[in-house]
Amino acid sequence: MATNLKRTTIFLTPEQHEGLRRLAFEQRTSMAKLLRDAALEILEDEEDIQQGLKALSAEEGTITWKQYQQRRQKREQRSEL
Repeated sequence: MATNLKRTTIFLTPEQHEGLRRLAFEQRTSMAKLLRDAALEILEDEEDIQQGLKALSAEEGTITWKQYQQRRQKREQRSEL
């Protein structure tokens, strides 16, 4: 575990707190570790989303819908011959 941690405060409903406490007990870990793991998961998901959006915005190697239709039509015409 990292030794350089920052303290933060969150507010949970009694039900959320009890559920987290039970889960930590069942997994033999701390509530803090479960929360850190959940936060890490969210951050990694956001990074994946940003990388995916960046990749989708790259136009190199892509064609327009009209170009695709024209190429497909040409292939279909060749196969009819």
